[in-house]
Amino acid sequence: MNDNKKLFSKVFYVSSHGMAGDHMFDWFAKALNSHPEVYVYMGESIRSKYLKERSRKDRPDINDFTNFLCDMGCDTYKMVGEVFSYRSYQLLDLKDNYKEQIRCINLVRHPYAWLEHFVKWRVNNLNMLKENNFSIKHEWSVTDHDKYKKLGLKGYKESDVEVWASFQGMTILNRMKSDIKTQDYVKNIPIENVFFSKDEFNKVVHYLSNERLKFDDVILNSVYKMTQYSFREKFKIIENAKELYLGWPKWKKEAYKSIVSDDVNQMFLSYGYML
Repeated sequence: MNDNKKLFSKVFYVSSHGMAGDHMFDWFAKALNSHPEVYVYMGESIRSKYLKERSRKDRPDINDFTNFLCDMGCDTYKMVGEVFSYRSYQLLDLKDNYKEQIRCINLVRHPYAWLEHFVKWRVNNLNMLKENNFSIKHEWSVTDHDKYKKLGLKGYKESDVEVWASFQGMTILNRMKSDIKTQDYVKNIPIENVFFSKDEFNKVVHYLSNERLKFDDVILNSVYKMTQYSFREKFKIIENAKELYLGWPKWKKEAYKSIVSDDVNQMFLSYGYML
C-alpha cells in the first residue's frame, strides 16, 4: 500500500443498528457495490455467528480495520468501505486520527419497521440452519428477563421468541439515543430517503467518496429496479411502517409504551418519521 495519507480519504463507513433481513439495508449495500469504482466490505457482524474468534458484540479495532480496508482497496478503487458492522459510537475513534478525511454516515430506520425485522430475524433463527442455535441461544442469554418481569409485561418462555425478542428490540431502540451524541461526525440519514430517491442516494455517494464519485443514470436505473422486489423470500419491503403499529396486539403496544422512552420517540420524530 502506498504511504500517501490522502489515500485514506477513499475509506468510508456506514453504520446502522443491524440489517436483520430488511431489504432497504440489503439494497443499499448492493447498490453501492454496483459501481466498478466502489468496493463494499461487509460481514464482520456475521463472522461471529460461525467463526468463534470473538464475542457477538465485539468488532475489530476501528483504526486497525481502517488500515486493513485501505490496504485492500485504496490503490484500486475510488471508494472502499465497510457497511453495517459498526455502530455510530464505535466510529468516533476515527475522528482523532482522520478528522473529516474519512466520511461516515449512520443509516436509521423507522422504529416500527426496524423492530419488525429485528423480531422476525430472531423468529427465523437469525438466518442460520435450524440445527445451529448458537446465535439465538446467545440472544436469549443477553435479554434482560428480570427487567421485563418487573415491568409487568407479558410472560414468556424461551420458545416464545416473538415476545422476548420484541422486548429486547425495544430496549435496543432506547440505545439508539447514542446516535444523537455522534451526529456531528457521523451523519444520521433515514434510509427511506435514500431508498426512494436517486438524488438522495447520489448525495450520499458523493459525500462518502469525498466528492470523487457520483453514479450515472445507467447505473442508477439498474440500482433502482432492485427497490421493487425483496431479495429474501420471507421478508416483505415495509414502506408504511405506521400501519404495523395498528396491527400490534395489546401486549406489544403496552410494552412499547413501557420500554421506549419519550426522548427516543422524539429523536425518531426529528428524523421525519410518523409515530
